[in-house]
Amino acid sequence: MKNDKTKAKDTIKTQSIGRPKKELDVDVIAKLSQIGCTQEEIGSVVGISARTLQRRYADIILRNKNIGKSSLRKKLWSKAMRGQGNDKLLIWLSKQELGMQDRVHTTQTVEPLPLIIDAKAEDING
Repeated sequence: MKNDKTKAKDTIKTQSIGRPKKELDVDVIAKLSQIGCTQEEIGSVVGISARTLQRRYADIILRNKNIGKSSLRKKLWSKAMRGQGNDKLLIWLSKQELGMQDRVHTTQTVEPLPLIIDAKAEDING
């Protein structure tokens, strides 16, 4: 009987140090990152800090942000090809979400200033 009690003591699990890990719905994190939510916003919704979210789910967030961007790009492309949609909204979304920008080409011409001498000899000698 003593052997059974000592075996039972040996198999007792010890508790891990720190807070227990919170079970999160990965689909919620994926969907929020697809629509462009920040890590602070996602963390607020699922109930963890943005830092913890970054440490544990960075790969899921990055993959789904790229899926969201490609979906937006596809939608923009199809609307542009059909001539539909609000042009200003399409332009704004493409700049904000896809990093597109207006290109302004500036050129600088460096030329010496013309030398103009209008002084007379009497003016200089005084």
